[in-house]
Amino acid sequence: MISENPFASFRKECETLLASAIKHVFPDITTSNLAFERPPNIEFGQLASSFCFELSKQLRKKSTALAQQLTRAVDKSSFSLVERVTAAGAGYINFHADFKEFSALTLDSVRKLNEEYGLIKTQTPLRIIVEHTSVNPLHPIHIGQARNPLLGDVLARMLQARGNKISRHYYIDDVGRQSSVIAYGYAKLRRPRPHEKPDHFIGKIYTITSCLVEINRLKHELQLAKQASADEEVKRINTELDEWGSVAAELQSKHAALFDRLLDKINEDDDPESTIGKLNKAYEQGDPTAKELVRQVTELCREGFRQTLGRSGVQ
Repeated sequence: MISENPFASFRKECETLLASAIKHVFPDITTSNLAFERPPNIEFGQLASSFCFELSKQLRKKSTALAQQLTRAVDKSSFSLVERVTAAGAGYINFHADFKEFSALTLDSVRKLNEEYGLIKTQTPLRIIVEHTSVNPLHPIHIGQARNPLLGDVLARMLQARGNKISRHYYIDDVGRQSSVIAYGYAKLRRPRPHEKPDHFIGKIYTITSCLVEINRLKHELQLAKQASADEEVKRINTELDEWGSVAAELQSKHAALFDRLLDKINEDDDPESTIGKLNKAYEQGDPTAKELVRQVTELCREGFRQTLGRSGVQ
């Protein structure tokens, strides 16, 4: 005899013994669901039932007397894991495990089941999608984002070990202005195949494109503010332009070739912000060209993510 869960086997014996005793002593009483609890002290056994407290209300008898009747009616001759059954307290029925038999069952089960020991299969397997990680698709994945992949993968493995059919899903939020910005920049570069880790490449395109589009927008606002003689607004915009100019200078020093290519291409548009808005709207409306462009971008993100997880062993 082996068991994936020896304590569950012990509980099952307790339930069967108590149900048989109730049927023998009180044949008119129905027992649909017998509850058990862990006693506060090991001297009172490993499981206890308070069924007699409920039974005393129905029969109008003392729970202590009912507990004694039932324990005397218990026949454990055909059971190996229960050593003895006792009445205790104000009407509890305590079940004591036969530790010799219980230990033998546990050790034999561990030897024979090996890694399967303790993995209780569900009686009703489910189809479950475990969605985890979902980092920002527009930036490189880094060590600070390692927590969710580990938690998600562990949860998926636990559910799978229970017998469920598991699908792992890495959700990339490919709807919204951020993805439209990266798709716009990627299209301006004529959709190149990256010569580095794909998510790193995507992150660079997004950062540079976002910076250049923002500078373009601020310059347009500055012209309008000057035409309206809005001095305070002109001052505010110039301050923001100085800040973005510093960001642009840093990006250009780090990624000169990519920065210059995007600068030339984005400058071809009079209003990049409007173009990005149209692209985002087209995607939301299901335009095939827009959807294919965003799909290519997100697939590069997924590819980079798979490369990262492939090194870590996470599925």
